[in-house]
Amino acid sequence: MNEPKHLHKLYMLFPFFSVMKSIIPILVLLIIKGVNWSKFPWYGYAAAVVLFALPFILYGWLKWRKFSYTLQDDRIVLRQGIFVREEKSIYFSRIHSIQTQQPLIQRLLRLAQLKIETPGGSKEADGVLPALAVAEAERVEQWLYQKRNEAVKKEEAPLSAEHAEDVNSDEEGESLEQKEKHIQASSPLVQPEREVLLRLSAGRLFAGALTTMNLPLVVVFGTGVYSFADDLLPAHFYSSLVERAGQLPAVWWLGLVPVMFLLAWILSAVLFTIKYAGFTVEQEGGNITIVSGLLDRKKHVFSPGKVQAVEIREGLLRQPFGYAEVEIFVLTSETEKKMMLHPLLPLRDVNELLARIVPQFVMQPPTNRPPDRARWLFLRWKLLGATLLGIAGTVFLGPTGALLFLLIPLCAVWGYRCFKDEGLSIQGKLLTIRHRAISRRTALMRRPHVVTVDTVATLRQRSKSLLSVRARLMVNRGGFKAIFMEYGQANAVKEWFRQASDLTKR
Repeated sequence: MNEPKHLHKLYMLFPFFSVMKSIIPILVLLIIKGVNWSKFPWYGYAAAVVLFALPFILYGWLKWRKFSYTLQDDRIVLRQGIFVREEKSIYFSRIHSIQTQQPLIQRLLRLAQLKIETPGGSKEADGVLPALAVAEAERVEQWLYQKRNEAVKKEEAPLSAEHAEDVNSDEEGESLEQKEKHIQASSPLVQPEREVLLRLSAGRLFAGALTTMNLPLVVVFGTGVYSFADDLLPAHFYSSLVERAGQLPAVWWLGLVPVMFLLAWILSAVLFTIKYAGFTVEQEGGNITIVSGLLDRKKHVFSPGKVQAVEIREGLLRQPFGYAEVEIFVLTSETEKKMMLHPLLPLRDVNELLARIVPQFVMQPPTNRPPDRARWLFLRWKLLGATLLGIAGTVFLGPTGALLFLLIPLCAVWGYRCFKDEGLSIQGKLLTIRHRAISRRTALMRRPHVVTVDTVATLRQRSKSLLSVRARLMVNRGGFKAIFMEYGQANAVKEWFRQASDLTKR
């Protein structure tokens, strides 16, 4: 295991593929525009491709040649760099997590990428093996996890031995060396059992995607398309488009809104299905593994004890049918700390899912709700916004725009649902907070993971003896909130959190 190893030889092609990812959209656009490719013979294009690809393949060969990794007794050593050599040692006891992923290039070449992360490491991971055979990546991942567990137990062995000697010094006197051998013998390096807890089909994922609007995915996709088109389209394209749009009648614009909404809905469903394709949750050696992704396949491994919060989200289309999606917030060195646990699950089955994966969390309905005098506070801004839209529509669009006043009863229903769904409850160390903006969200968090609890109130709220409370976690600085609650209900959360602080001081 102490011999240097190289990455898979297909790693030589990575620089070429990275450049081709930027060139392919341009080629597609040229094909759409109908460029005449017959001006030059085929061997001219072949020669151009070879001359273009050769420097990148040569550069890839140099990178492959200079990149090696060595699995030593107590660490993994990474060496890389063509002109400036870099050597990085990652001790097994410092490893926080190992992630096996398949970004687009690796997936096309049937390779895998191994990311090694340590506490307080960089966002790009402390060590990356970007091109391994899938079987080799899994083997190295298992080996690193086993060595990490062995290293952690070995560090704890002297403390355990010292404690045992203090408790009973008359028992058989084993040397520290013997005790370490005993600990290592009791934990042999074995392949952990893997149990599939959940596997979702593409049809189930698409059904889950159709019942929610994933606007962030649509915005990211649309921004990428706009950025690409902005570089290629003529400068006068947008001005002429705006000029033509201004000539359209108001009725056409009102009809365009639902059409655009429908297209965004379908697009978000397709992108959601691609993102979570092959969604699988497994239990392996006490850890939970979540694998998903069609083009960019990701694998997240975490301990159930690292889960700081669970969020159950019921969208507008899901709640009437009793369905929800479940997400978890995990304390990890990865940038992505919020993970999907189930995209479409009957609400009655949520606790069964939690019991199998994160049994420390239990979903219960909130017992404390806003008083009746808070109802108007939930309604006022929504009704004001709908009224202003109706006035603006009437002024600028005439009688057709007056149809926007129909938003007033819809906003009234929306505000009333926000009032009825708000609430919180405390059961031992578990805090439940429910809040609705558009979809209804129920957050479950345990006291040891809560960083701060804040209460705020405007003058209007104080005049009604109401407070809003927000609990923040290390992995979710925005926190979870319940608004317009009774003074006693909000302060009970602060007192609940203060108990954790008192225990820490003791």
